[in-house]
Amino acid sequence: MKVVVLGPRKRSPCEEWIFKEAKRSFKKAVYAEIPKTVVKNGNVIYENFVLNDFDCIIPRIPRTYAWYGFILLSKLLKECYLPLTPESVILAHNKFLTLVALKEAGIPVPKTYLAYSRDVLEKLAKRMKYPVVLKLIYGSLGRGVMFADSLESAKSIMDALERFRQPIFLEEYVENPGEDIRAFVLGDKVLAAEKRVAPKRERRTNIGIGGKGVAIKKLDPEIEDIAVRASHALGMEISGIDIIESEKGPVVIEANVNVHFEGLTKVTGINVAKHIVEFVKKETKEFKRPPLRRFFEWLGRRFT
Repeated sequence: MKVVVLGPRKRSPCEEWIFKEAKRSFKKAVYAEIPKTVVKNGNVIYENFVLNDFDCIIPRIPRTYAWYGFILLSKLLKECYLPLTPESVILAHNKFLTLVALKEAGIPVPKTYLAYSRDVLEKLAKRMKYPVVLKLIYGSLGRGVMFADSLESAKSIMDALERFRQPIFLEEYVENPGEDIRAFVLGDKVLAAEKRVAPKRERRTNIGIGGKGVAIKKLDPEIEDIAVRASHALGMEISGIDIIESEKGPVVIEANVNVHFEGLTKVTGINVAKHIVEFVKKETKEFKRPPLRRFFEWLGRRFT
């Protein structure tokens, strides 16, 4: 079988690890740089490779290429196995749309309000209980996330955010001790999870800004169920779901389609990249099997 790792020109350790494992596991593995990949006559081309002729794609699409990634995956959807839907790239890279989609699927999320107008935003802020969270629609690794302890503080943040000329959303602050859970979803289960603890005088727990990760040996079944359902609600078989344990129960605060797993690999000792490649290979074999044979096998299992 042949696989393509579709990712950015500048590879993170995650892309390097996945590609390394892909070369070990597949007969042929190609790393296709998104900026150099083109659509021509309905096919997706990278250098001399027609990506539609490959068996599967492992997408590593950062926010910068979200819309272009959506187009590329849409053109590959019928011929290749994809561990996520093209739409999931758009949904998961947009923090607001993520929460809307999850709420519609019955997943617990914080109350959220979106506004473009400063006047409307300020009116909404007056009704909120503090502290509150203010976010830009796009952002990763904790960037674009701010906390306001009062209305005056919220106004100051709005002043700073106005120059970005983007919609801003207000989010209910979920009370927690400066901790959240990153659950790495692979198919119908959580492969690994870590508790991320924020550094002193910081509410954001992201490892990239100094948060500390601690491996979770046994994840609470309710949290695992929520993480898997959240991932599937967004059309993803591979994802990172961030959850806060509140007084009212687990709440999903973010979903990651281009999930980084350097910290998770370090604290758990699990070769996440290898598991990703093995999962994609297994699902590709299922994807390539004749639909009628799959149906009769399913029918046999259903009535035995």
